[in-house]
Amino acid sequence: MSEEKKIMSTEEQVPAAAPAVAEGGDIGFESLPVTSYWHDVVRMFLKNKIAVVGLIMLIVIVFMCCAAPLFTKYDPISDIEYYNVKQPPGGEHLLGTDHIGRDVWSRLLYGGRTSVLTGVLVALFAAAIGVTIGLVAGYFGGVVDALLMRFTDIMLSFPFLILAIAIMAALGSSQRNIIISLAVTSWPGFARLTRSHVLAIKNSEYIEAAKVADFSNPRILFRHVLPNCMGTIIIQLTLTIGGAILSAAGLAYLGMSPNVAKPEWGAMLNDGKPYLRTHPYLTTIPGVAISITVLAINWIGDGLRDAFDPKMRK
Repeated sequence: MSEEKKIMSTEEQVPAAAPAVAEGGDIGFESLPVTSYWHDVVRMFLKNKIAVVGLIMLIVIVFMCCAAPLFTKYDPISDIEYYNVKQPPGGEHLLGTDHIGRDVWSRLLYGGRTSVLTGVLVALFAAAIGVTIGLVAGYFGGVVDALLMRFTDIMLSFPFLILAIAIMAALGSSQRNIIISLAVTSWPGFARLTRSHVLAIKNSEYIEAAKVADFSNPRILFRHVLPNCMGTIIIQLTLTIGGAILSAAGLAYLGMSPNVAKPEWGAMLNDGKPYLRTHPYLTTIPGVAISITVLAINWIGDGLRDAFDPKMRK
């Protein structure tokens, strides 16, 4: 009996075991939230009301442009009313008619397809070129870095609009050449930005561990270095889309539109230029469309910048 009492007293003195940690972050009856980097980015972005408003605006604009036949019954090219030219907004034509009797509202919707698509393609091509050059220059350094960065500096020394016009003059007037010319003038920003981030992380411990593990340079670049630069690249990509839309509209306004009949916001500005005093709505309407679209994209870019900033995520 005395031995049983000693055993019982010893068991009473032993503290209760700590609750086991279950899979998925469960500790006892409580559960720790399991979040990821991208989950935190999305959460911080959604907290930014201005960025969310910009995203909603952009979604509405893109949807209306893509589903243009649902919002207008007029064809932007073939439906011409010569007897009803330069009619002010209101009545049967919501935003009026242009100088040859085409419906402005339909041309605005269909023109948004060209303008927004041009901005997206320019940003993607510029990012593909600039990010690749920045990765190679920052990672390998030495002579490779010096040559690539001096070439980048040469490209940055030219005024982008003058260089774009020169490329257009050499290649000819077409939508493809507009995209090429703007992409050629936009990639240096991606290259310098990517190179600066690569220089900051290429000597990190996980990069050194990948080298010790005898990983190939392409694998290290695209599996370990590039993912850690994606936040800044996405921000730059977003802002470049807005800049490309403005630049494409500027080229079209200068009369370099490949097809004057095809609806495009910059071409609409150029068409309404002679009637700026008498019929200002012909330039005001496409100008407001460009401004609202670029403003929405810039708000999204500002929200992404704050979301990717680790100092903003707590």
